[in-house]
Amino acid sequence: MTVTFWTAEKDKQLRRLEAAGVSAAQIAGRLGTTRNAVIGRSARLRGLIFPSQMQRQRSERALRAARLHQQKERIAASLTSMRRVIAKGTPRDMAIASAVKAHVTYQAIADELGLSRQRVQQIVSKSYD
Repeated sequence: MTVTFWTAEKDKQLRRLEAAGVSAAQIAGRLGTTRNAVIGRSARLRGLIFPSQMQRQRSERALRAARLHQQKERIAASLTSMRRVIAKGTPRDMAIASAVKAHVTYQAIADELGLSRQRVQQIVSKSYD
């Protein structure tokens, strides 16, 4: 277990000293830490985010959105394929099992076919036996 320097009491002292207009270097001297540590902690306590953090958060959000979009497209294509296979005469249970193998969720299959998620799970379980 690691002990962190910044405790609730030190945070309170930092805020009080900042409100009094004391410089970061003087606060660091009183608290027994570095000026940079005081500046960083103060920024975090106020909820400030550095430009590099904002850029990283934006790129992570964009990456998640792209992955989600790809996943939705893949599921839609798999569901369309499942519908087409069922229309050609393949047994529904086999088509459901192949859709699950293509990583389509039980709920998505259930919504597409008008079944419950549990029923889809039972069909898939039966097909693997």
